[in-house]
Amino acid sequence: MLFLSVALAADPTALRSGLNDPNGWREVDRKKVDGVGEVVVRHKVVNEVNCLEGAASSHAAPDVLLTAAADITHQPKWSTWNVPVSVRLPGASDAFDYYQLLDNPSPVADRYWFLRASVLRNGGERVFRWELVDPQSAHPAELAKLVAQYPGAVMTQVNLGDWTFTPRSDGTTAVRYRICTDAGGSLPQWLGEFAATRTLPTNVADIVREAQRRSGR
Repeated sequence: MLFLSVALAADPTALRSGLNDPNGWREVDRKKVDGVGEVVVRHKVVNEVNCLEGAASSHAAPDVLLTAAADITHQPKWSTWNVPVSVRLPGASDAFDYYQLLDNPSPVADRYWFLRASVLRNGGERVFRWELVDPQSAHPAELAKLVAQYPGAVMTQVNLGDWTFTPRSDGTTAVRYRICTDAGGSLPQWLGEFAATRTLPTNVADIVREAQRRSGR
């Protein structure tokens, strides 16, 4: 079953623990992004899985950034990436499942993921985090519909991470994006990690720009 392959690919508890451990992170890049500023990229291997962290700053408030991060339905409208499918499934405002499909340029197969999201509020800090959920048992009808529409798509083997938005004393917000991922399929792990390193600043920039647009800044 799919769930067994996902479970064997990565233990979410171990990955989350590794993400939260401040040791082992190594800076691999710094990029200046128009309208956003500097994005710092760090890398770490957790249980043989590549994990990345992107850090930036925003003038938008943590609540606005959180709203943008959790707005799965409208993400295709402002994301730089081609995400033709982005569906938020029924649930509470602070705990719900969703699935997305990334349309990759040929010859790379499209990738999709079913995720379980949770929203955390710690004082002024806001967190949106996610991990893989087994679609065969949790959402079989949605899985069947997606696979029928995109028969060549591949489910990611690992997809776990979080957004953290922390207010600063100067009125800005520290933005942190972390993800542990393995694209799966025939894509070599080193190539997936290389691509993720290059695309991570864009992911951070997308949400910062969208939050600033929503703030009128």
